[in-house]
Amino acid sequence: MSSKRPRVSGGSDKEPQKGAKHQRMADYTFSIPSPPSPSISEHPSMAAAGDPSDFGVTSKSTNLRGRKRFLADLEAVQRASIEHRGLRLTDIQLGEEEGTFNCRVSRTGGVHVLSLNFLVSDTSEYPSDHVLFCYSSDEPVPEQFKEAIDEIPRQGALSLRHTLDGLLTTFAKILNREPHSVDEEEDQDEEEDVDGIFEDYDTYSEDNLGITAKNKSNIDMNLMQRDFNEMIVWNYRPGYISFGTDEFILSVSLPVVALTRDIPARALMAWDRRLLSQSQHLTMLISGMRGTYPVLERDGILHPEASMRDAILQFRVGLTPNYKPTKQDAMDAVRVFRMKQEVQNLKSNSKAQTASAVGAPVSYDGDDASENNDEEPQPDPSTFQSFSLSASLESLMNDYFLRVMQLRLKYDLGWAGAEMLCWQAEKMQQRPEDALNFVWMHVRAADEQEAVLQQSYNLPPDPLLSGQSDGHINLPLLAFCYLIRRLMLCSRYCIVCHDRLNTEYETLKPYVCDSRLCTYQYYFLNRGLSLEYEIRANPEVVDLLVSLAFVAAREGALDNPLPIGMGLRVANPGGAPTGEPDSLCDFDTLTLPQMQSAIANLIQTLPPIADVKKFLDKHDTIGKAKPRLHDMNPQTPSAAWLVLRWCIASCTAHVEELSPVDCIQGIDSTWRQFRFSIGAPDVEARFKTALKAAQNQDPNALDYPALYAFHGSPLKNWHSIIRHGLWYKTIANGRAYGDGVYFSKEGSLSMQTYARTSTSCWSNSSIGAQQCCALAEIVNLPQQFVRTNPFFVVKDTEWIMCRYLLVKSASNTEEVPEDNTETEVEQEVIPFVPLDPRHPITMSTASIRIPDPSYKLVKLLEVRQQEQSDAMDLFDEDDMRVFDYQAVAPDPAVCEEPTNADDWVHDAAWVNATVEHLLPPPSEATPQATMALQKELKSMLREQEKAKSLRELGWYMPPDLIGDNLFQWIVELHSFEKELPIAKDMEAQGINSIVFEIRFPPSYPHAPPFFRILKPRFLPFIRGGGGHVTGGGSMCMDLLTADGWLPSYSISAILLQIKLAISNLDPRPARLASNWDQAYNMNEALEGYKRAANTHGWKIPQGLERLALN
Repeated sequence: MSSKRPRVSGGSDKEPQKGAKHQRMADYTFSIPSPPSPSISEHPSMAAAGDPSDFGVTSKSTNLRGRKRFLADLEAVQRASIEHRGLRLTDIQLGEEEGTFNCRVSRTGGVHVLSLNFLVSDTSEYPSDHVLFCYSSDEPVPEQFKEAIDEIPRQGALSLRHTLDGLLTTFAKILNREPHSVDEEEDQDEEEDVDGIFEDYDTYSEDNLGITAKNKSNIDMNLMQRDFNEMIVWNYRPGYISFGTDEFILSVSLPVVALTRDIPARALMAWDRRLLSQSQHLTMLISGMRGTYPVLERDGILHPEASMRDAILQFRVGLTPNYKPTKQDAMDAVRVFRMKQEVQNLKSNSKAQTASAVGAPVSYDGDDASENNDEEPQPDPSTFQSFSLSASLESLMNDYFLRVMQLRLKYDLGWAGAEMLCWQAEKMQQRPEDALNFVWMHVRAADEQEAVLQQSYNLPPDPLLSGQSDGHINLPLLAFCYLIRRLMLCSRYCIVCHDRLNTEYETLKPYVCDSRLCTYQYYFLNRGLSLEYEIRANPEVVDLLVSLAFVAAREGALDNPLPIGMGLRVANPGGAPTGEPDSLCDFDTLTLPQMQSAIANLIQTLPPIADVKKFLDKHDTIGKAKPRLHDMNPQTPSAAWLVLRWCIASCTAHVEELSPVDCIQGIDSTWRQFRFSIGAPDVEARFKTALKAAQNQDPNALDYPALYAFHGSPLKNWHSIIRHGLWYKTIANGRAYGDGVYFSKEGSLSMQTYARTSTSCWSNSSIGAQQCCALAEIVNLPQQFVRTNPFFVVKDTEWIMCRYLLVKSASNTEEVPEDNTETEVEQEVIPFVPLDPRHPITMSTASIRIPDPSYKLVKLLEVRQQEQSDAMDLFDEDDMRVFDYQAVAPDPAVCEEPTNADDWVHDAAWVNATVEHLLPPPSEATPQATMALQKELKSMLREQEKAKSLRELGWYMPPDLIGDNLFQWIVELHSFEKELPIAKDMEAQGINSIVFEIRFPPSYPHAPPFFRILKPRFLPFIRGGGGHVTGGGSMCMDLLTADGWLPSYSISAILLQIKLAISNLDPRPARLASNWDQAYNMNEALEGYKRAANTHGWKIPQGLERLALN
């Protein structure tokens, strides 16, 4: 074997010589050629935007503007061949909505990489002032692709070709990461050389657990213990989830029912009915710490050790049945790849998931119980589940939390002030320190306003104001307090950009700001509450909201908020040709009367909501594409579906139909009754404060703190009332008795005189709304009203709480929801509200009785609290390692580290006998693969050497079997959980470990290695075996195929995944075969791998047979 160190000349265009014997890593140093200088075609950002010579745009199209230019550029892109370094754009098609188009990124051979969907914010402003959005419908989307996709809107107004060329170039760089050049003549230390060249392999991890090979953990258990104890003091539940090596996830949780101490239960139900559907916890997961704790310095920046390990903090927010998810659930929540069987398990539970989403009796009145609930299997209670606000909260935490915290620490600000500075600096495109000079007064005002909010919101305490004297930052506690704060204030901030809302009215549900960019994402990309969920859970409410929007539009009362900025394409109101290919015009260019007419016409084309629900119920299956409303009836205009989304998503009140037991007694059955909550989440707290103040002022209010009265208004006004509340900025029926909101104690007066019957009705409505009237609760201080006779005229809107919405239906044939709350609250007589005899409330002079609107909700909360008390979640073994940790000072008399007598021990005889008949190692190599393997091998050996326990490590590389060829490794997996069947089989047969051979291709790390078991032999799947092991001893895992592999995966992390797969008991546990001592041969391993890949539709890596058999 030659001892010379091969070089790769920077100026040579020749391929590295293949077939040479590979030397051990200590004998290799490479000089990598510098990449060629980028050309204009490779880096479109270097070309002038709109230059036809560079982008294949005809001179004719460059004279066009607006939508015509967009369509011309899209046609040019469709004709062009956009390729870069093995990637190409295919299937470029115009989308169904205005300004949209779709395409696929594929490898040159046709292998699918990613589906992309694009949206131009306003085609009339193309190509000079538009914004281009991009997202992918694929699940999951690799993180490094997400970064490139998220950058597109920030690039400014670029042409389509310009943007697509740049995006494809970025993708190609990600998939074909080139190492930096190294001076050919420098002979540096090998470790520095290799580490510097391949640092990118560690950076781009697709798994938030940190699938990288790094040094052993650097965890300060004393500090973690102190932080955990502090979280307990704050009534939060910390959790430590260890993955056996240096990787871990931290969790912090709080029972959802505990949130009701500070957030009204009705607000939680309005945000997501599932929050109180069962006893569960609001849980935050923190991953990406790379075996380091603490992660942050005193100023909030990454700790040097964490930075060196490429720590990237990632936050997940969801619901869990216990105080923390199981280890497997936590891994599923933060990782992006999934084993095939797990997807199949998800499919098998699709009905249960659907039942959980829309069917189970989750409400305190039971009106969302599924029709076929008894036939549905129960959902898996161990799943870490997202809810309606998860995506928005995760975006906030991942994109802004650390930045806001750092600004707080740097400038001594509160949360609100730091957020204001962060957001304003982003808008001004300046550094925060520069922007602070211009926005200082706004920053201070934001902190002062939040101090005022404390009077009605019981915001969580601030850990930074009561932190440790040494400046240590308790990251989990601080992050969770910030999360709770933003959850409580979610309706005051934009759900998309997270900036403070500036509206004239307060909302109960989270909403979107007036930015067109946020409007696009909220409505068009469905970033808000799920329309499909609302249709399936509350079809009657959706029907009502659409009906009210139709009447308001038809009768000319529809006003802000309008569906502007959604890219609606509608028929020309004048009927004249528009000159556009689709003969449609932009909705945003119409006058207000034309907009109202267009909305009414679009709503008339919608099918009945009950039919839409049936369509969604029939076609929703996990593992398949979600049903698209447009597919229900292609003849329905795309704009009509967007208007339907707008009708529901723009409703910031909470409306739900009542069951008979909750209905007001004494009102005609033709009036359908709905629970009606409106206003900010803290409006209830302000109302209760006003009630207490009234009891101090008027003795009568001690017995009757509130009055009830009716408010009637024409049907056309209720679309606005449901969104804005009962304000009196516009005059509906005159103000003969002064300014304020008018109420009547006689219901028939409001219903027959002021709630005038509408002449319009949506033809497909099942409710057929004709009139609307509200029943409100009012602070009982009539002497302070503007007027008490013949009407109550109340000027202070904080004294008013809407409780019921009454809707006169043209047809009352629909069944009123039955009360199914027996499963939640024992049936009993609901008490009625005591009514002040001085101000009786009547309907046609007859008395009415009002059930206590809060009674059943209070009972439900009592049930949840009792369930939480009975649960008694004890800390598990991982957590107790933190709580019981005791630092022991080293004994100077002891010179050697103590050994673990119970640790796993390598059995050399077993392994040597196993590897006797191995095939020769692979013969093909490249310098890039060799250097990547040098780095990986060093990292593996370093981790193995520093491991405190081999049993905890779970794998072992026998040093004596590390040969001259880097492209063949022998690794043992051992120390499986004792209760597993495979562990019992191994113990019974005296088997010390599972011996693997790993063979690396010359294209590594861009192509996956080939893993196969040598011994022992497993029971095949067709004979009842499991553990994701094929009949030939190879592994049935998609991440080891061409489709699932990523260059960032480290071998140690893959071994952890393989060990978890073998330990998986679903669908069947792994077991040893009766001929366990017979070694697998390469041919059967190769055939087993191919069979598994073909069965699941996975792509087999190129050159696999040559790798395995040569």
